[in-house]
Amino acid sequence: MLLGWNLNGYRLFDPDEGRNAEVAREMAHSNDYVVPHLNGLPYLDKPIVYFAAAAAAMELLGPTEAAARLPAYLATLATVALLVWFARRRWGERGGWIAGLAYATMVLPLAYARTAIFDSTLTLCTTAAILSFWDDRPVLAWGAMAAGVLTKGPIALAIPLLALVAHAFLTGTSVRSLFPWRGLALFGAIVLPWFLAVSIAHPDFPRYVFLRETLERVTTTRFHRTAPFWYYLPIVPVAAFPWIVPALARVKHWRETWNARLDDAAREPLLLACWVLVPLLFLSLNQSKLPQYALPLMPAVTLAATRNLVAGGPATGARAYIAVAAIVGLALVALTHWLPAPISLTPEEKSAIPPTAVALGVVVLCSAILVGLGAYARDAAGRKAIAGYALVVMTIPLLSQRLLAAVGEDRSSAPVASATAAALAHAGDSATVLGVLAYPPSLPFYLGRPIAVATETGQELTSNYIADNQIRFRDYPASPLLPAGYWREVLVRCPVPTVFVTTANYREARAALDASLPLLAADNHYAAYGPCRPRGVSQPAKPPQPPRGGGAVR
Repeated sequence: MLLGWNLNGYRLFDPDEGRNAEVAREMAHSNDYVVPHLNGLPYLDKPIVYFAAAAAAMELLGPTEAAARLPAYLATLATVALLVWFARRRWGERGGWIAGLAYATMVLPLAYARTAIFDSTLTLCTTAAILSFWDDRPVLAWGAMAAGVLTKGPIALAIPLLALVAHAFLTGTSVRSLFPWRGLALFGAIVLPWFLAVSIAHPDFPRYVFLRETLERVTTTRFHRTAPFWYYLPIVPVAAFPWIVPALARVKHWRETWNARLDDAAREPLLLACWVLVPLLFLSLNQSKLPQYALPLMPAVTLAATRNLVAGGPATGARAYIAVAAIVGLALVALTHWLPAPISLTPEEKSAIPPTAVALGVVVLCSAILVGLGAYARDAAGRKAIAGYALVVMTIPLLSQRLLAAVGEDRSSAPVASATAAALAHAGDSATVLGVLAYPPSLPFYLGRPIAVATETGQELTSNYIADNQIRFRDYPASPLLPAGYWREVLVRCPVPTVFVTTANYREARAALDASLPLLAADNHYAAYGPCRPRGVSQPAKPPQPPRGGGAVR
């Protein structure tokens, strides 16, 4: 219930959520469930599964934030159920409910259960694959990896196979058993139909997906997501908080496990270690880095914490957690005293952070007390300690509503879309929107229609595939890609009523638009002007101009 709390209560975060929601909205509108489209153009940067699931949700619920996020939420619940089922068979009833609760109350799974991106669905697939291999069901594992490939591409193969091949080498088991012909056949039967259908429609797709989106993303800095090798070292502990503490409680025995690696008893902890460390090394070497890439490693941390708590009881890692939680809790309570001043925030965000931080800090301190009481009380089931661990993340959706709403207003184009939609409604059915070297990703979603963009490179659409093919796409009938200077002609001629949207820092365009049209809305990212009136229609009086700056729509 808390994972899904207020799922529709804040705006889509640009660029990722806004873009993915618009692709799903266009899919639901066109009923083309084969080739995704963004702003009316083929969008082949990511495969089909998440878009299709979100489009189906929008067919039922309408184009809302909740419908866009629903597949990620359901995938997280399915991962919880899968871990409960697996842990219950390995470590009994208590192990099952600890595993389910632990994954549901980790920071990173909570964050991406409520975000319209692909990583929660990918994590479900990679988890199902690794656990199926663990249960000696390789055919089922290849089916899960196929679903993952159709969700986010080859990374769904890389994470399970890197972990399992490394584990096979360490334990002296057969690598060949990971590649049964029936599993490979099932993988091909699931993946190839969609891959061939898209390749027939767009013959450049195989080259793009294997070279541009996979090889170049891993080996080059062209995607502007480069970070140092140690990028994930501070991220993983925060992502897996608080359960990383009991998960690491027995790491001091690593030498004994290593020396016994050929014994059956050591294979379980070694697989959990390989599940985290080997993909983490790959992600660290990868030139493209983002926090959510670590999400498929969280089920391994969950199972390690469960295994240690079942074997060692509620006192496992309790002292370390009490110390860590005390430091984190006090730091959150005192956040406003050490938060760096130069961080760019809107007034709404600045006012929402202190009470949220203080409340979370108090909760973390209470969780330390609960874990301490559970660890040193005569409670074999450890219910107080488990509740203490779970308490922190369970309360985040409740305590962060105001902050999420403020961030959503800042990171979304919804306020600009609201002002634009009102102006379009008054201007008539022929009115349109033109992006001036700008494409706010969630603007088409909230307007319920694609928009034209005056652009030189097409990069404003945040799609590498569209940018790579923008010359060809300009020749499409009714293409939304227009010459970069076309907006000036529209501003002078105004063939139809047009609202102009540009970036907040594009001074030349804003000066020209300021001189001709009323300002509809402006924030730290975008400004909307208009609509212009066709010749023969009198222009409305230009209202007094609002002050500039700030994150709120003026």
